[in-house]
Amino acid sequence: MTTCSSSSSSSSSPRKLQYPIDDNDWISKLPDELLQLILSKLSTEEAVRTSLLSSRWEDVWKWRSHLVLDMNKVLETTPDEDLHRVSVELARSMTKAINNHRGHLESCIIQHYVSQCKDGTLQSWIHSVTRLEHTKDLTLVNYIPATRRCTGASLLSLLPDTFSHHSLTSLSLFGYTLIGQRAFSNCKNLKTLKLINIVISQASVLSGVLAACSSLEVVVLKVNFLTPRGVLKIENNNLKFLQLSFLYEIDRMEVYATCLDVLDIRCIKVKRDNFILVAPNIQVNTNVWLDDHGRIDCPHLYYHVSSYLAQEEKNIWHELLVSDFHDMRRSGCLSVSVDLTDPEEVEILKEVLLMWTNLLMEFEILFKNKKSPIEEGECSTSDRTHAKPFPNGDVCFYNVWLYNFDGWNEEEFAFASRLLMQETVIIKMMIETSSFPPTKKSNAEAAVAKLMELPKRYKHVIKCF
Repeated sequence: MTTCSSSSSSSSSPRKLQYPIDDNDWISKLPDELLQLILSKLSTEEAVRTSLLSSRWEDVWKWRSHLVLDMNKVLETTPDEDLHRVSVELARSMTKAINNHRGHLESCIIQHYVSQCKDGTLQSWIHSVTRLEHTKDLTLVNYIPATRRCTGASLLSLLPDTFSHHSLTSLSLFGYTLIGQRAFSNCKNLKTLKLINIVISQASVLSGVLAACSSLEVVVLKVNFLTPRGVLKIENNNLKFLQLSFLYEIDRMEVYATCLDVLDIRCIKVKRDNFILVAPNIQVNTNVWLDDHGRIDCPHLYYHVSSYLAQEEKNIWHELLVSDFHDMRRSGCLSVSVDLTDPEEVEILKEVLLMWTNLLMEFEILFKNKKSPIEEGECSTSDRTHAKPFPNGDVCFYNVWLYNFDGWNEEEFAFASRLLMQETVIIKMMIETSSFPPTKKSNAEAAVAKLMELPKRYKHVIKCF
């Protein structure tokens, strides 16, 4: 036990080695921590090259916390007939870099050629960076030349428990064919899983992968199935963010996620009646992702705003949303549920709206967690109409749908009037009133009447349903 402890300690922090240093070499006299900070600004390739400067620099790069090993840059300019030979040479260099690295890795990105899927090299790399380097965030990218786009070449056939090391919490796979789920067995360690441009044998295999990763909180799926149709089932009470994109039609999809706060539907071909969603935080209202002819309408984001998110979770979601919103800015659908009386939730909603910098087809908002109605004699809603205005000028909505709109709630009235006064609603603002009990319906209709009395003409824009 003592030996193991000592080994672990020595592998987690740089050894203090003494090197002969030229008196005029002031940079080399800097402490290891500062030199490592300098190298962290360089690419992995550039950092490794510094080891040739002198014996003082030989080991500095080896303590990097982030590695990017990318052979794609070279392969993109390599003739097809030389791709295999060059990739083997590059793979040897990448293996050497991984073996020479010391300490633990926060993240590791490996971009390789298809042949490393076949000869066991990829399996060896994964073992080293997870079991030995204790990588937390691993990204694997399979480079397939345009002239060789075949599923067999990119087959990801790995040993059981490949991704099950306790240190690995985030895994991203790009460009593979997955026919089985054994590499994902016992993957309770994973919190984030991204499968991008992945071909999977059938929907049941993907269901098995997701079931084996029972602790997942973030799932991003952009996949195709070799066997069309089938049933995809996602059942995970830890899941909070789910993004879906399937080009081929499946028979049925079931999502059971009691903690789900974000449902981002990019492109799925499953009939609305065959999409089963059990997620209390998500409101799927009037919008659908398929029209009567089975054509994809537009992306749709269902977003439950929660002020109870940990800061780390907010950062993860913000990164995911920002990285994917660039292809949704011109048209899309956004559905949110939010308590406008909660300042933290309002700030999150503002951030989300700022991400949409152009035209938004549909904007649905479900108001939740009502505070008690104001008493007679208190300040009216109009006094708060323009307090803390939402971002303006950067986004327009074809249609806005307001659900559970409370005519007595100052923040909700201010929000609705602000959208109108900014002229962000192009066609109509639909306000729910029909399902309310008599008293609430009367309050909502009174608020609607006030909205129609705003300085600009909105009588034909506002509709009740």
